[in-house]
Amino acid sequence: LNNKLEIVLDWWKKDTRELLYNIPLPGVVGNQAAAPSVNIASMLNKGVDFQLKFRDDLSSDFNYEITLNNSFLKNEITFLADGIEFFDGGSYRGNSPIRNALGRSLSSFFGYNVIGYFNSDAELSSIDQPGEGLGRFRYEDINGDGAITPDDRTFIGSPVPDYTGGANINIGYKNFNFETYWFASVGNEIYNQSKWFTDFFGTFEGSAKGIRALDSWTPALGNDAAAPIWESAANLSTSSAANSWYVESGTFVRLQRVALTYSLDGNLLDRLGLSNVSVGIAANNVLTLTGYSGLDPMVGGGADTNFGVDVGNYPVTPSYMLNLSIGF
Repeated sequence: LNNKLEIVLDWWKKDTRELLYNIPLPGVVGNQAAAPSVNIASMLNKGVDFQLKFRDDLSSDFNYEITLNNSFLKNEITFLADGIEFFDGGSYRGNSPIRNALGRSLSSFFGYNVIGYFNSDAELSSIDQPGEGLGRFRYEDINGDGAITPDDRTFIGSPVPDYTGGANINIGYKNFNFETYWFASVGNEIYNQSKWFTDFFGTFEGSAKGIRALDSWTPALGNDAAAPIWESAANLSTSSAANSWYVESGTFVRLQRVALTYSLDGNLLDRLGLSNVSVGIAANNVLTLTGYSGLDPMVGGGADTNFGVDVGNYPVTPSYMLNLSIGF
């Protein structure tokens, strides 16, 4: 097609072995011994990456180039150590939402699955759940034994996106050049730990409270409430357990850059004795489309085995620039 279309396809599989892993020590060695790091664990990453590039000169004054980058990823822990099927991540205000387990992605979220709130005495009597009460979290009885115990915890999300991609658009018309870059992340979840500070009264009384506090549980709202009952309490059925209420979709699309530049033409440059002059305006991070309720869906957190947890990370800030370039 006269070099108007370019396609780059990578279909890949990366089997990483002998990753450093801290093998737990038996209790007979005492409390002061540190577990050694051993090259033993393994992990599988596989996916498809492809780039599409369209370019054309529609006339002597008008041209464009559009580049689409796409990446699909599957991440899986395939081995830790003999007899070990998982290890948990760090704790946040007493909640431990991370479990790295065989057959799961790095830093998978693990906890109780919230099926609603306790809305009646009948619901309270239907299950044996520590700290149960009207307006408090109601958890799913995974094993069906009629009681909520640690055995009822399950995997409730993953911070690893299924798809990431970007679109770079560059359009030239006479002396003007317009460029923009969009980025998207799809299919990942975020553990919004910042809700622990803003949506419970008794957990951190000195902190500012969020808008969801206005829609906390009442008998009229029932399961439509945005947060549990507003009370000063901390137990398994309120704020003292990792659960799916904290987990939100991390899918987003962000306009990371948009810019417009004007360059003086050659005749005027020759009269001025200059090689090039351009002036332009640009803006970065000016628009994010997402359903995530936190400050920023691009959550960093800890590296490797403990990421995807939003503890109130500072968001990216927009910036606006006026550019002037002069060449002699």
